[in-house]
Amino acid sequence: MAAGLTGTTGCLRLQSDGESTPRESAAPRESSTPSETPSDGTSTNGGANETTLTETWTDENGVDNIWTREGTFYYNDYNYAAEASHDDGVRWSAETTRDGVDGNLGADAFAADDSYVVFGVTPDEEHEDEGAHFHAYRRYDGERMWVAAAPSDGTHNLAAGATMVDDTAVLAVSDYGEGDERDPLVYGVDIETGGTRWQADETVFPPSYIRYVDSYDGEVYVGLQEIVQTLAGDTGEAIETHDWYAGTYRLESLAQIHGNTLFTAWIDTLDAHPVGNNGVSWSNADLGRVYTTPVIDNSLVVVGTGEGNVYAFERQSGEIRWEASITNAVAAMETTGSHVWVGDTDIGLTAYDRETGSLVHRSTKPVNGDDIAVADGILLLGGDTATAYTID
Repeated sequence: MAAGLTGTTGCLRLQSDGESTPRESAAPRESSTPSETPSDGTSTNGGANETTLTETWTDENGVDNIWTREGTFYYNDYNYAAEASHDDGVRWSAETTRDGVDGNLGADAFAADDSYVVFGVTPDEEHEDEGAHFHAYRRYDGERMWVAAAPSDGTHNLAAGATMVDDTAVLAVSDYGEGDERDPLVYGVDIETGGTRWQADETVFPPSYIRYVDSYDGEVYVGLQEIVQTLAGDTGEAIETHDWYAGTYRLESLAQIHGNTLFTAWIDTLDAHPVGNNGVSWSNADLGRVYTTPVIDNSLVVVGTGEGNVYAFERQSGEIRWEASITNAVAAMETTGSHVWVGDTDIGLTAYDRETGSLVHRSTKPVNGDDIAVADGILLLGGDTATAYTID
């Protein structure tokens, strides 16, 4: 699809599309010993509940962020986006360069519906005057539908988030968070063509950095530094301003809508805010420096801190079910029906029994602060190489 929309400052610009670049999944390496003893001498519990990992497939490209949809992995890395089957590895992959800008970071910005996925991309610091851009692909075969770019003015270089509302992809753009120019932008675009349907800018938002965007029941929730602003998903019209904190100084989102509740982490506090008629409301403070986006399922909410503490809360009440600690800062987490998995900022991977918090796995895996995710019993670890393991 060749598309125009060459815009003025503040407008999203569509680029002509290109073919995605499929890559073969790297051949699996020989399986490492499951549940290794880490270099610090810590071992697993050695009991009947011990959990082991068996390597299944690898992708020679690394992983920054991972998302799952219907048992499928989607992930990004430097100049790279991919879809992978939980069992068989990479189905398709694509380069995420644009207009000769060859240094692009995988952003914490992703959205999907039944047919399409959208990845947000942030130019690295050598290209910080370039605008953030978003790449839309058809699911399962990776055909690229469109690429849309924010203004290249030095203040719209961060792909801050993305979400879907019906057939509209909502794209949020901010900047790295340095300097005093704060000009948040949010676009609603046609998911099939990338054409802009509406735009929300400084006439809607106060000068601030966008840290989060999500949707619920046709409304868009935009988390800025000190408020959450809701917009109509079909028009971008401002609806309501909430006095909620949804992030910190870090660029990554520290908030997530799950069911009819928005869970937000900031500084040392975790809050639950109802966004639907039956949403829950509670707050827990004095947790230490919250370092991760909350991980939520139907009964559990888990966060990790820069001090290496892991807190598991009852979803409905906010009461602490258990807490644990690891050696390094918590970088990424995932829950399953049996476990809570934790990756740290160094080379450690830990798993706890989700009901009791007892240790069931500890090993040295090269996660190095990147993301982890689980789909259908397969654990995918980020790092310089993406590696998938069967959980046994």
